Amino acid sequence: MLKMKRIVKFGMYAFLGVALATGFAGCSDDDPDYSNVTPPTVEVSHSISGRVTSMDGNGLSATVSLDGTSAQTNADGTFEFEGVSTGSHTLTASASGKQTKETTVTVSSSENGSNVIWNVALPNEGTTVEIAATGDTEASVTSETIEGNENGEVTVDVTVAEASLPQGTSIIITPLYTLDEAETRAATRADETLMLIGTKVECADEGATLQQPISLTYDIDAEVAQSITAQKYVDGQWVDAEFTVDGEQVTVLADQFTSYTLLLDAEVTSSPTTTALAFEQDLWDNLYGSGDMTAGSASFTYHIGTEITSTGTNRITAYLIEILARIAGSNVITATGTYPINVTLPIGTALQVSGTQQVTTLTVSALNHSASGRQYGDVTIMTTTYNREHNGGGNQ
Repeated sequence: MLKMKRIVKFGMYAFLGVALATGFAGCSDDDPDYSNVTPPTVEVSHSISGRVTSMDGNGLSATVSLDGTSAQTNADGTFEFEGVSTGSHTLTASASGKQTKETTVTVSSSENGSNVIWNVALPNEGTTVEIAATGDTEASVTSETIEGNENGEVTVDVTVAEASLPQGTSIIITPLYTLDEAETRAATRADETLMLIGTKVECADEGATLQQPISLTYDIDAEVAQSITAQKYVDGQWVDAEFTVDGEQVTVLADQFTSYTLLLDAEVTSSPTTTALAFEQDLWDNLYGSGDMTAGSASFTYHIGTEITSTGTNRITAYLIEILARIAGSNVITATGTYPINVTLPIGTALQVSGTQQVTTLTVSALNHSASGRQYGDVTIMTTTYNREHNGGGNQ
């Protein structure tokens, strides 16, 4: 009996030894070292997005083209071009009844992804005025303002003296909000931030010339009128224009068909910073998973436009708000972006995504008044992949 117990005991030890040996052999042969698994690389991607609005800050149904490829805006005026290459690109925005705008944006080469933002406000087309048969011809044109800032309006009364142009001749009067709207080629020009308002005077009849100047009389705040200078666009340069001041009225003598502008001695200051983006999902963790994991894309929210924090309770502040809106835009909206990831994460790896958006505080000051706002700019996206051994890693 004792002998039998010894045989059974020996058999159990032998079985345990074989099992342990088999187990160790299995771990060694079949189980990979997940701490050394190579994390995948996420390809860098770039996009261009933005919003097209009217001058009041509301979204427009518009056509936006990128290097000749066109797309329609969404209902709120937003647009996006995905998979954009690095380098310079030409953007054009157009809409029915509005002036077309064009700009050049640059997508910089970087180890991080980016979304370059372009905000553009399209003014109305000009007003056509037909020269009367007898007597002076008169018309009034009022500038557009952002919604709720009607104190910032500037009305220009246009007077064409008798015999200045032949009867039936048509002229086109177009308010100007930036100097770029007046220029057709490179020019020596004043700082755009100093522009209060301008007027382009054109003739629909080719070859017509003015026999007498057209009077452009602007109705503005009396204090502002005392600080105004006037210029006109001649042969690619801005030069002084003849003007008079009478209380709240500034009268510019338009002696040729060109653009005229009123300049205000204003100052613009800026303070840049960044804010973190909010992602719907920012982590794909397969460090201890049971199979491969797919990371397709990362959805995030960001802002488009400028949040103007001042109120135009008086005409001067209202003018400064308009200048600020033309520089940076207005009426902030929240948009959703999608960043492509498109990688498969093996067991033992993980991926994290983060991002920031540029935010610039701008202030326009003149005559002891100021207007401020926060402009939301370009977006930067960073992706990081890592394994168990390198818990954190670097940008991929």
